[in-house]
Amino acid sequence: MKLLRRLILAPCLAALPGVAAAQAVPPAPAALAAAPVDPARLAAARPVIDRIWPLGTYARIMHGMMEQMMQSTVASMYDMRVEDLAGMGGASGKNPAALKGKTMGEVLQAEDPAYKQRMKITMDVMMGEMTRLMTEIEPDVREALAHAYARRFTVEQLGDLDRFFATPTGAIYAGESMTVMMGPDMARVMQSFMPRMIKEMPAIMAKLAEATKGLPPLPKKAPKQ
Repeated sequence: MKLLRRLILAPCLAALPGVAAAQAVPPAPAALAAAPVDPARLAAARPVIDRIWPLGTYARIMHGMMEQMMQSTVASMYDMRVEDLAGMGGASGKNPAALKGKTMGEVLQAEDPAYKQRMKITMDVMMGEMTRLMTEIEPDVREALAHAYARRFTVEQLGDLDRFFATPTGAIYAGESMTVMMGPDMARVMQSFMPRMIKEMPAIMAKLAEATKGLPPLPKKAPKQ
């Protein structure tokens, strides 16, 4: 059952480190990223980042919207069939016949009556630790965003952004721009994506097998002594 627990946790935990930063600004072309940053642009970008990413943004995202999204995603996965989840993890066809047709929740309940409490504790601990680690790197994230904005926008454009963010509407937008992707509307879409991803996974795995068939086989693990 360890594999099935990992399959439940994996999509949630994988999203944590970059869930907000990934939407902050689009990736830069390689040539743009390699170019030196104009000091004047960087100076103009920092006040903009102060408005859209104040210190504490990671904690607000993690303890609010992200926590709710993860709980909702995990709850929905309890209703999925074991063979579907195992197939998503590349273990299709390796489950005992007794598990066929059973949901993840049914199997875990039979094995561990406290599975929901155990999973919640696991998620709470992981959430707390990830929040701590991400808060520690938040100053670096803010500085990286300042450089990213300085590469993409001119001094005049950054000034326009800063003046807009100083208006009542702009201030509201700046305060919500980094968290809007974690709202309930986006959460519903992402939750509905999970069953679709599981349905498509066998075809994706088949394409992966076809794409790698020319490679030598994976080396076998040495037996444990």
